[in-house]
Parts: sequence; C-alpha cells; structure tokens
Amino acid sequence: MMRTLLMLVLSFTLLNTTRAADDAELGRMQGKWEVKKTNEEGQKITQTLEIKKDKMVFKILSDAGDTVLVATADVKPRRLGSFSTFTITNLKHGQSEDSLNPADEDRSYIYQISPSTFTIISNIDEEREQPAALDVYKKVSK
Repeated sequence: MMRTLLMLVLSFTLLNTTRAADDAELGRMQGKWEVKKTNEEGQKITQTLEIKKDKMVFKILSDAGDTVLVATADVKPRRLGSFSTFTITNLKHGQSEDSLNPADEDRSYIYQISPSTFTIISNIDEEREQPAALDVYKKVSK
C-alpha cells in the first residue's frame, strides 16, 4: 500500500515538473514573429507567426501585404531528447480568418528559440508536397 502511494506521489510530481517546463517554454514562444522570404514561384512573401498563450495564428502575406493564407491552431511544446519540438493541433486554415476550414491533421516541428529569433524546421514530420524548410523568424512584438 505504501509503495503504491509513493509511486502515485512520484508520478504526480514528475507530471507537474514536465508541465511546468512546457509552460516555461511556451512562455518563451509568446509574441509575434516574422520572416521575409521568396516562395517556390519566386514571389516575395512575409510569414508571420503570433503565439498568445497556447494559441497560434500563422499568416502568409504577399509582397503587397495581401493575405494569402491564414492558419490557426493550438500549440504544445515538448522536449524530444536534445531537441525542442512543438505540435500544433486543432488546425484550421483558409484565405481569411473568416473562412477557416478544419484540417484533419496534427503537425510537428523542431525549433530553437532565442530572445530575438525563432528558428523552425518544418515539413519533416511526414512526407509532404512541400519540401522541408528552415525559417528564421525575427521577433516583431511581445
């Protein structure tokens, strides 16, 4: 009986420690991040990523500032060995925030974060139409 109680207490402690580490990492991800790049068609675009609490809004904007794509999702950071990863769930996407359609998939990313940059490796969690990409986002605001 005492052994079972001790195992329950240790499990609860480990779970709370892991949750606290995930919350701290999520805190580092907060704010608005931006990267300017050229897409596969040679067009200049801006990608923005805004994280508030555990919610994410991702946008692709044309060179003229028009919205090309909007996606929203829930974000959950996690350590995987020596790698920092995050998974997005409840993904919805569309051409505007008023016309979002649910996607039946979760996506996982590897990342590295500093106070001013958020480096994300995408499209390696499974085979996709888009090639793997490495994007270095710059902090725009908190």
